[in-house]
Amino acid sequence: DVLIHGLIRDEQGRKMSKSLGNGIDPIDVINQYGVDALRFFLTTNSAPGQDMRYIQDKVEASWNFINKIWNASRFVIMNLEDGMLPEDAVLNELSPSDSWIINRLNETIVSVQNNMTKYEFGMVGNELYQFVCNDFCSWYVEMSKSELSDSNAVSRKTAQSVLYTVLNSIVRMLHPFMPFVTEEIYLKLPHRKDSICQESWPAPIENISKESADKAGRLIAIIQTIRETKVKNNLKPSAVLHVSVKDAAGNAIEADDTSRNMIAKMAKAEWVDHISDDAAVIPMADGSLSIPSSELHDIEKEKEQLMAEMKRLHGEIERSTHILNNPGFISKAPAEKIEEEKKKMQDYQQQYNIVNERLT
Repeated sequence: DVLIHGLIRDEQGRKMSKSLGNGIDPIDVINQYGVDALRFFLTTNSAPGQDMRYIQDKVEASWNFINKIWNASRFVIMNLEDGMLPEDAVLNELSPSDSWIINRLNETIVSVQNNMTKYEFGMVGNELYQFVCNDFCSWYVEMSKSELSDSNAVSRKTAQSVLYTVLNSIVRMLHPFMPFVTEEIYLKLPHRKDSICQESWPAPIENISKESADKAGRLIAIIQTIRETKVKNNLKPSAVLHVSVKDAAGNAIEADDTSRNMIAKMAKAEWVDHISDDAAVIPMADGSLSIPSSELHDIEKEKEQLMAEMKRLHGEIERSTHILNNPGFISKAPAEKIEEEKKKMQDYQQQYNIVNERLT
């Protein structure tokens, strides 16, 4: 298939011309940022049938993205066993964080494949960026460090296998958009082919425990909530908070040693089984977090934040209600989309109830 894209205009939306002197020489851009950064920008910032604007900041953002991939690759390669072969990657005894990243990889592969067949390269670029930067680099790479340093050889080998498997899939999905850096990384990793061009498109990995992945997803939500709470309350990232966690039904959740260590390392917080009744309650997905009010802020400020959160959640509930009461949406939307919206509304309502109870 041959795709014909629109015009590439200048940053102000004007057609490039000699008279305006606003032309961009691609060789100059390549010399400054590399051909992969320019290619990724051009392919993922255009929509079918529409003109696009050349924005240097976005080219630089693509360059930064490539640097992030390169640095993550160096970390992975540095932590693989010397002489490791592709068939040495074993995905048997997965930890919750291992299951979580592979589950997210599976979702990304399916979504990227669907959008590639529709030539929605802008959506593909965004999905890959979010998965690589957020899920893989910001979360799994950090979470894997405790397993890599584990004295248990099985845990260490599993973490190495997951890092290799996920990175290998990432470079294969990114190859059409940034062929040079992905070829370089592929050949530095254990590989089966002489070139990444000869590789197949990655396929989802089967038999991944959703229950285990959800457990890691909750741990990530806890760490995110603690970090956001520190920012909202002008606390230093190093400030140690005591936290306890409840599920959506209000039942206390117990933490294993791995979860406690992960929260201590990544959120600078200590998981405790119970906190007094005057604790600040912060809603999060599928549950809530309790932190002693004395460790956060004064009561009046907490009231203001709770009222603002109630207002936001009320708006989300109204939006979901409007969508679910729309006959056109119910009759035309896929069943999974309707269920997804119902789940969102249920989560918003549960969070609203938690905030309302704390405010009362």
